[in-house]
Amino acid sequence: MPLGKAPGPDGFTAEFLRSAWDVIKHDFCAVFDKHYALNRRGFQRLNEALLTLIPKKQDAASLFDYCPISLIHLIVKLFAKALSLRLAPHLGKLVSTNQSAFIAGQSIHENFLLVQQTARLRHNLKMPRMLLKLDIARAFDSVAWPFLLDTVRHLGFGNGWCEWISILLS
Repeated sequence: MPLGKAPGPDGFTAEFLRSAWDVIKHDFCAVFDKHYALNRRGFQRLNEALLTLIPKKQDAASLFDYCPISLIHLIVKLFAKALSLRLAPHLGKLVSTNQSAFIAGQSIHENFLLVQQTARLRHNLKMPRMLLKLDIARAFDSVAWPFLLDTVRHLGFGNGWCEWISILLS
């Protein structure tokens, strides 16, 4: 986990986790081993977050002048990190090659170059063309969670994995 990040509601940071790991690792591992025993109600207190707005500029006047951050409990960060590390080696098979943002070894700039080359080719061939740019900045916020979970199940993820995703999103 990255160092120098803000603590969550529990007040713990990655620095604490690293310095106290020899003392607390057995407790953390027990939580991971018994994760199926946790249900949404039992996990709910750990899945709470503190939301705060950080001004992007000194004279912030509207909501768009702030950057929202969510401070979550360390244990939730660990669960999410563990799931992401388990998922990372399989992303190449799960994500289209056209999706290049946030995928290790791929760059969003590749898509820009593809669009630029396609536009030049069509221009040189005197072909009719139209470019359409879509703003998907808030696309993740509009995904229906049941659809996401159905998609993950369709891709072959097991019930335990889907349950964890569901708990972390709730």
